This record gives sequence, structure tokens and C-alpha cells, in this order.
Amino acid sequence: MKGEIAVRKTLVLCALACGGLEGLEFGEMGNTSFGMGGAGVALENSAWGLYYNPALLDMDECSKAKLGYSFGIGVREKNILPLVSSALQGSSLDDLTQLAEQLPPQALQSLVQGGTLSIDAAQSPTAQTIVNAGNALKDFLKLNGLHVDSQNGIVVQISPKLKNHKGGIGTFSIGVFASLFAGASAVTNPRYHQLIAPLGHGFYAGAQINKDSLTLSQSNQSAFLNSSLLSPYANNAARVQALGIGAVPFAYAKGFDLKKAGRIAFGVTFKYLYTLSYGLGFSGAGQAFIANAENLLSNFSFSTQDMVRQSHFGLDLGGAYRIKGFMVGLVGKYLNAPKIRYAHLPNMRIDPQVRLGLGYRWKWLNLAMDFDLTSNQTMMLDKRSQMIGGGVMFNWKWFALKLGAMGNVAKEGLHQGVILTGGIRLFKVIDFSVQSGLQTVALGGSGAQGILGSLASMKLPNYLAFRVGGVGSGSLKPPYNLHSRLSDRQLFVGGHS
Repeated sequence: MKGEIAVRKTLVLCALACGGLEGLEFGEMGNTSFGMGGAGVALENSAWGLYYNPALLDMDECSKAKLGYSFGIGVREKNILPLVSSALQGSSLDDLTQLAEQLPPQALQSLVQGGTLSIDAAQSPTAQTIVNAGNALKDFLKLNGLHVDSQNGIVVQISPKLKNHKGGIGTFSIGVFASLFAGASAVTNPRYHQLIAPLGHGFYAGAQINKDSLTLSQSNQSAFLNSSLLSPYANNAARVQALGIGAVPFAYAKGFDLKKAGRIAFGVTFKYLYTLSYGLGFSGAGQAFIANAENLLSNFSFSTQDMVRQSHFGLDLGGAYRIKGFMVGLVGKYLNAPKIRYAHLPNMRIDPQVRLGLGYRWKWLNLAMDFDLTSNQTMMLDKRSQMIGGGVMFNWKWFALKLGAMGNVAKEGLHQGVILTGGIRLFKVIDFSVQSGLQTVALGGSGAQGILGSLASMKLPNYLAFRVGGVGSGSLKPPYNLHSRLSDRQLFVGGHS
């Protein structure tokens, strides 16, 4: 039975290293949703219905032409920065050799005879460096990931009114999006998680790592083969990949007035996609994994010929219903699941994403909340995203304040906890928003020395994102003649960015 389970886990790791399992998350665009916990599927009067839910385009009570822009960048990491910090400090076999020379001979003799050897971080700077490196490695093997993204875009929305056509012909929107997604991560077989290494002459030593100490004890070949990270049966995988997407989406929505029963709308978005994909990965068992990593790094040479260029199309469908200020929205994105090719990695698909949204609007108050109904793959190995988030916006004439919170509830996520969001809009056309996780990581790593040591007290959120944007809108006075001059329009600035 145990052998069968081990085979299954090995097959899973091989699939992660050799199969196209990755995809994209729902993502975020537009500053209002960004500052309100990422909620935008049922956010009324937003200029970004083209991205979140095309049905929202025709849910406004009055017809408006809108122009919106949004530019942002975000970084999130888990257990990678401390490991990199330890490497930059020079944690190596030289530290172990130096520490071994400081130990009394009887301590080493006790270890060889089957006893234990404890290294306390407080006994010397070298010991602290080794213990810190051990903890960084332990956390990294348990869970790790690095993700960088930048989503940028401009949208135009128009609701033309024709003479003798009651209720209008619907709302149209077009945009230009430029986005970059990059991820790096490694996965290990959960069965082989012990740090046991052969030291020659049939002697094996295992390490038990605690917060302030590291304990070495004698082990054996059986434990090494069946549970060590360096076992020849421990299949591991690592990958770095990036995807750039240029998109030109075009959307149409039509709303229907149900009078006392509210209003309902349906929308569709067709997207032309131009993608640039690049990635590298390696896998292996035990020492072979380390050798493959060293071989990749030593022979790495970037070439634009390794970037795959493709054209695709995407399809989104959405619906929204509003009654007495309350709104519910449902959207499905990338329903056609476009396939992305890589030169040195297997193909990946952008899996369909389904999200439910709830919203409420009263004068200067907006409430919104979104729920991912699908668990979406990410650009990191074996990591998924299923976001829940919401927030509130106080929207006055020349100033708006947004507050919110969100989190990833996927079991296979990075477990970064609660992420707070917020932003302000000034003069109706400039909007600044930020997202920040509550979990922090030391920039230089705990116990770092030198330049890194001077930064060790500085802690950064392990999730941090910024966005700037704005929106301009103009009302279209009915009846509106499509052949009228621009001077026939009454323009004003406002709306949600």
C-alpha cells in the first residue's frame, strides 16, 4: 500500500514537471475594484466592465461615454527571500567546517557513536548563520513561490442612442491591455522531506531544525533512501516561466428594464490575444536534481529565439441583475481555454474562470464582494488561486475613499493570509490604490550580517501591489444622433476608475 502511494506521488510530481498544468488567475484591472478587495463583477458604474463583467456595460441608469486607464504592478513571495538572503550571506560548507573546528572533539565523537550534536544559534555568529540557513531551507521545502505581475490597460465605453429607438441599442466597449505574468517555484515529494545526508564510510547524519537550534543525529541507509530529500527516489521539480499578453478586447452588452422588478443585462467579450511565452524547468531525483540545477545555471543563455509568439482569441460571457440598489453578477472568462506554447516547457491552457459578485449602491456609498467559483491555476507549480474579497467606497464629488480586504482560500495557495486594500481618488481623474499582505518578511533575513544585516530589521509585506489610474466620462443627451458633431455632447468628468 505504501509503495502504491509513493508511486502515485511520484507520478504527480512528474506531471508537474513535464505536464502543462499551469494557467492564469482572474487578475485585477481598474483602481476602484483594486482598492475594494478586488471586487468588480457587480460593481455599478465601473468603467472596467470590459474586464470584470461585460454585462455591467449596460447597467448604468444614464448613458455615458467613458474613457479609463489603469497601470499597476504586484509582487508576492513565500519563503524565497529568506533562502536567497542566506545564500547571499555565504552560508556554505565553509561555515560548517569553521563551526566544526570550534566544537570540542568529544562532541563529534558522540555523534559518530550514535549520540546527538546540537548547534545553538546564540553560541556564535557562524552558528546563527547556519541555523538561519537551515530554517530558511526548511520553510522553502514546505512551501515556496514567487510571482510578479503587471496589468495595464485603456478602455473606451459608449452607449449610443438613436432617434425613434426606445431603450437604446446597448453599450459597446473596446480596450487595449498589456500584461506580464511571471512565476518561479519548486515542489518536492512530500514523502521525502527529511534532511539526511551520506557522509562517507557508510555513515549517515540527519538534521532536526528548530527555530533557534539545529540538532544532528546519526541515521542509516534505510532512512536515507525512504525519507531523505537527497534520496535517489525523491523526485523534485522546479520551474521559472513568464507570459506576456497583449489584448484587444471588444464587448457588447444589452440591458432590459423590468420596471418594478429591476433591470437585467447580458454581455459578451471577444478578445484578440498576442502572447510571448518563455520558461525553463528541470526535475530529478536526489543528487540528480541538484546536478540538473547546476547544469542549467552554468549553461544558461537567454535568447529571444526561445520566446514563442502566438495569436489567440478569448471569449467571456457575463450577466447582471439589479433591484433597489442591490446587484448580483456572474461572469465566465476565457471560456474557450486558449492554449499557450513554450519552447522548453509543455503547453499550458488558460483555464475558464468563473466568478460571482454582489454589490450595493446608495448615493455616495458603494459595497461590493466577489467570490471565485473556480480554483484557478497560477504561473507557479502546484499553486492555485481562489480569491474572496470585498470592500466599501465612499464616493463624493471631488474625493473618494476605498477600503477592502481579500484572501486566497485555495488549499494549494501560498497561504499569505489576509490582504488589505485601499485607495483614494482625487479630482475624479487621478486614482492611487495599494494592496498589502499582513504577513511580513525580513529584507535581509533574520540574523543577516554586513549590508544585509543593516537591512535585517526592515520588513516588507510578502504581498505588495500598487496601481494608478483614472476615468473620464461624458453623458450622451438623448435623443442622440450618431452623425452629430462632438460639440453636441455635454461632457463631464466623473465615474469609477
